[in-house]
This record gives sequence, structure tokens and C-alpha cells, in this order.
Amino acid sequence: MSIAERIPTFLLVGLITLIGNSIGFKIPIVDSLIGMALLIVLTLIGQVIASFSPVKMPVVFWISVVALISTSSLNPYGQQLAGLMNKIDFLAIATPILAYAGLSLGQDIKHFKNIGWKMIIIAITVYTGTFVCASIIAQIVLKIQGI
Repeated sequence: MSIAERIPTFLLVGLITLIGNSIGFKIPIVDSLIGMALLIVLTLIGQVIASFSPVKMPVVFWISVVALISTSSLNPYGQQLAGLMNKIDFLAIATPILAYAGLSLGQDIKHFKNIGWKMIIIAITVYTGTFVCASIIAQIVLKIQGI
């Protein structure tokens, strides 16, 4: 899928995010519109870099690098960009993405049935391990900070 073909998807997800942000977090769409436009532009820049980069890294890596550089203190406008994007709550962004993931999994339900109960055990083990390890790391950091 080309980058040009992804733009309508980004715009649709952006619109759904703006609506969710307005309903769920009481932030007017007009206030968060520029921040959403910036997020979409940064995503597109990351996509372009990923497609032309000789170093093959996941697209999310390049998008993260672009976002970090654009909002860092190295950028004279970083604080303003971050302020505009702070008007969009993370959960408002996660909602359409998780809905899409659910629809995607729904299409593969027959495949999941063939995998059987073993996959459930593996998934529970992975989720539990991830949660426990994250909790341990968080506890260590809190102890170091004296909290």
C-alpha cells in the first residue's frame, strides 16, 4: 500500500479520534484540530522516511523519531508543537486503533479456532510476564526516586 493510499485512512482515524476526544474528554474539536493535523503530518513524514531509508526499521520507529525530534528542545518550536498535540488524549487515539484491531481479529476467527487452547495459554503467559516485568521495573524506578 502506497503512502498516498494511506492518507484517507489517516484522515479517517484522525476524524474518529477528534470526535472521541470531544465526547470523551470534553475538548472541542476546533481546539484539537491543529494537533491532529500535526500528528498526521508527522506520521506521513515517518512513513516516507521508512520507505526510503536504507536502514530497515519498523515504521513506528521512524514515526517515533520524527515525533521526538519535532517536539524536543532541539527544535525551537518543539514546545509549541507539543502543546498543540497535548490537546489530544492518548485514549482518544487508541480507541479507533483498537477497534480496527478487533475487526481485523474478527476476520481471522477461524484461524484462531484452529490454533486451539494452546494459544490461549501462550497469550496469558505472555501478558502475565509482560505485566509482572513492567511492574518490577516500575517498582525499581519508584524505589530509586524515593517514592
